[in-house]
Amino acid sequence: MNAQIMNMALVMGSMQITNRLDLEDTKTKQLILGAYVTAQTIVLGISYIIQRRIQAKKDTTVLKYMEQPKPMSGEEPKLTATTNMAYDLEQNAQAQKQALIGLVVMVFLHFQFGVIRPLVVQSILPVKNALQSKFAQVHLFGKPADGDLKRPWKADNPFAALTGETEQPSEAAEKAAIKKAEKAESKAESKKDL
Repeated sequence: MNAQIMNMALVMGSMQITNRLDLEDTKTKQLILGAYVTAQTIVLGISYIIQRRIQAKKDTTVLKYMEQPKPMSGEEPKLTATTNMAYDLEQNAQAQKQALIGLVVMVFLHFQFGVIRPLVVQSILPVKNALQSKFAQVHLFGKPADGDLKRPWKADNPFAALTGETEQPSEAAEKAAIKKAEKAESKAESKKDL
């Protein structure tokens, strides 16, 4: 099943569950808040385990890729050279940061405005997403980094199926772009030396 469809089904299902709950009851609110805090703890725990496994592997294989600029920045893609370990640690750190930002926002909304319904959804989706992330698949479940799990990991575009876009450039196009960027870099360095 497509991940976006599954996420939508989970959201709709959890909203149906919350419609049946008495959200004015203090015990219900405490249970939902407890489930949310537990889910966030699980997500951060998964992230910590992945970080430890990445560090234990010490994969220093060189990874070169074209880093895409932020949308609408007007910048060109730039060549990035790193190691698998550094790349994986960076991706995991970004996931930790997103989890912490989400936690802070939801706690603020809950305690400032009494928002309770989104806590039910946020008790399910982050755990599912953490377990289905590409770095979790590689480092937690031991799947080989081939095919969809090949580095660099691209973020899934939920609108790609609707717009007909291809999600990833072909491997040959990526290699050609890397070679072109390396040549441009070497020319710039040789001009700098003169």
